[in-house]
Amino acid sequence: MLIDMLDILLIYPPLSINERYGKRRLGRVGGNLPPLGLAYIASFLREHKFNVDIIDGPTSEMTEEEILKKIKLLQPKVIGLSAMTSVFKRAAELARKIRSKFPDTLIIIGGHHASILPIESLSDNPSFDILVYGEGEHTLLEVMHKFRDTDFNRHKFLNDYAILEGIKGITFRKINQIKQTFPREAIEDLDVLPPPAWDILPMHKYIPLPNQYLRRPVVHMVSTRGCPFECSFCSAGCVFGTKIRALSPVRLVDVIKYAKERFGAREISFWDDCMSVNKKWIIELCQLMVEEKLNVTWSCYSRVDTLNRDILLLMKKAGCWNIFYGFESGNQELLDITGKRITLEQIRQVNQWTKEAGIEVRASFMIALPGETPEMAQKTIDFAIALEPDYAQFCITTPFPKTKLYEEAQRYGRISADFSRYNIWEAVFIPYGYRNKAQIEAMERMAVHKFYLRPRYIWGRIRKIRSFTDVIRYLKGLRMLIGFIQ
Repeated sequence: MLIDMLDILLIYPPLSINERYGKRRLGRVGGNLPPLGLAYIASFLREHKFNVDIIDGPTSEMTEEEILKKIKLLQPKVIGLSAMTSVFKRAAELARKIRSKFPDTLIIIGGHHASILPIESLSDNPSFDILVYGEGEHTLLEVMHKFRDTDFNRHKFLNDYAILEGIKGITFRKINQIKQTFPREAIEDLDVLPPPAWDILPMHKYIPLPNQYLRRPVVHMVSTRGCPFECSFCSAGCVFGTKIRALSPVRLVDVIKYAKERFGAREISFWDDCMSVNKKWIIELCQLMVEEKLNVTWSCYSRVDTLNRDILLLMKKAGCWNIFYGFESGNQELLDITGKRITLEQIRQVNQWTKEAGIEVRASFMIALPGETPEMAQKTIDFAIALEPDYAQFCITTPFPKTKLYEEAQRYGRISADFSRYNIWEAVFIPYGYRNKAQIEAMERMAVHKFYLRPRYIWGRIRKIRSFTDVIRYLKGLRMLIGFIQ
């Protein structure tokens, strides 16, 4: 659809689900997730009278050539690209093609990778005009206002250094050097932000992976920002900071009601790094959800040291059916090395409490942690089987840039410099306890095989089938399982 006078087009680069999972052949099992960062920015800019559209490359399955054709049709004054580490190279290549065809369009890069490596990201990629790091709403709004003041003249805007130096949270070129401005303060009151711009996204295509939804339609959202924990392998705090900020329970319930009314949501998928850090907040939220009789199911991410039996029972009453936990390892010494700050006993206890509350457990484990050997990995696999979570994910340790693990990687092993493979499903880090990449990837396949292809597990899943939707989910899950163990 043609949009008159488009101010800014936000793009997430194309990426297939098979590429996202290390080139495994998974088929159409779901897993399409909305670019929530772009959707929140889009709604914020629209609220301030800018005309915005979004291209979600992975979900739309558009090629670069098709994206270029749509850009020609829409003629946006600004193009904003966002990318995780594994997709950044593709974002840079797309920007190069956009620059070649649309030399007068301002091109901005943002997202997770740009936030953690702003100087390197901009200096190595001349097609990007400006880099926005950290939370993007207020920074991008200020860029748009000041760009409009120059009548959207790219040359005039980029050569007025006084303007650029006055905008917090950006990195830009100044003659032959890269200059970074002061960080922008985090948004304290998230209630001021409108809901994501779901209406300009292909909502019917956002089907989570088979073990991540119970009912459809599913609407994805974020209720908190920030992560106070310091796991050595995680860079979550590099974008939203370490201070937890949250929508008020009243505001969040209103957003859920809007999602139900506008998009028919029957389930909410929360993508917060850890939704239950603030016990008082999660209790108030669940109590309000019960009082309001929302009649939605929901899932979230959490940590074992933020929950207790009573909170889990309340979460279940409020509609929570599935919690993702980062258990990571069955070896206490490896948990300690990674700064996880949890114990095996805490994992066992909260895993049991969660199941007793009637909430499914989605457990994440890591293969090839620093200091690990194949024998220790086997101990993690045995631990996962003993816990009997409903689902187990075995990902391969990836030391993302700016993490403590990345800085210390050579102390523990060998690391690849190819960021395009940093997807947690390929071995880019080889601890000294392993011979090579192939040994690590074989261990990951073995873990999946041992956990899922047990008669006890298979029979347990069959017993939980309650609807035709469950049958479809399990068949998709089987297809995905085959892709992981091939």
